[in-house]
Order: sequence, then C-alpha cells, then structure tokens
Amino acid sequence: MLRQIAKHRLPLFLLLATMLFGMFGCAGPSKEMETFDMSLLRYEQALRWQDYDVVVNFHKNENQTMTKERRKRLKQFRVTSYNVISTVVDPDQQHAKQTVEIKYYNTDYQVVHDMTLQNRWEYDAKSNRWYLLNPLPDFFR
Repeated sequence: MLRQIAKHRLPLFLLLATMLFGMFGCAGPSKEMETFDMSLLRYEQALRWQDYDVVVNFHKNENQTMTKERRKRLKQFRVTSYNVISTVVDPDQQHAKQTVEIKYYNTDYQVVHDMTLQNRWEYDAKSNRWYLLNPLPDFFR
C-alpha cells in the first residue's frame, strides 16, 4: 500500500520540484537593476576619488556647468564616507530614490562636515544607463 502511494506521488513531486527550480532560475535581477547597482558603486567610487569627470557624467544636466574653476574648487573637498541610508526603486524599475549620508572635509581647513542627500535616479533605456536628476553635491556650505 505504501509503495502504491509513493509510486503515484513521486512523479508529482518531481514535476513540482522541476517547476520550482525553473521559476527560481529565471527570477534573477533585471538588466536595469544590475545596471543600477553598478552605477551606484561607480558613482560612489568616483566621488570618493575626486574623479569629477565621471561624477558629472552621472548627473543628467551637469555637463555644461563643469568649468575649470569649478573643478578646481571641487578638488579641495575629500569625501571620507558615503553611506547609503535607504534605496527605494519604483515598481517599473525606471526610477529610484536614495538617501545617502556623505562625510567630507575641506583640505584647506581640515574640518569634517556631513550632509544628507535625497538622490533621485532615472533609467534611460536608449543609453542603457542610470542618471542622477539632482545637481552635484554642494560642498560649499
């Protein structure tokens, strides 16, 4: 009797197990989310290493505002910490809001400051990349 029950339930169990593994195998992160994660990492690294050419390219409307004078002023600030407080991605995976805390100092005065930013990110399907909609951080307070 026990063999009869096992004989009929085993194929059903194998079918369900195969379906579950198939579903989990396809449930990986989307292309947009993989690009978002990589963008966040690259942006943080560029900001910490003062690579403002890279930083500016993440900001959607900042390329025209980066003059030699502004770049020189930005170079006097060192980011010592970039902590992500929260990240919320819209269900469409085309927009995200991120709260970050940045600690930095002015190399002329050696005083550490901090700021909290509400970054708004937007995915551009044409260029397959994420852009920050807010301006560059204002270190000049």
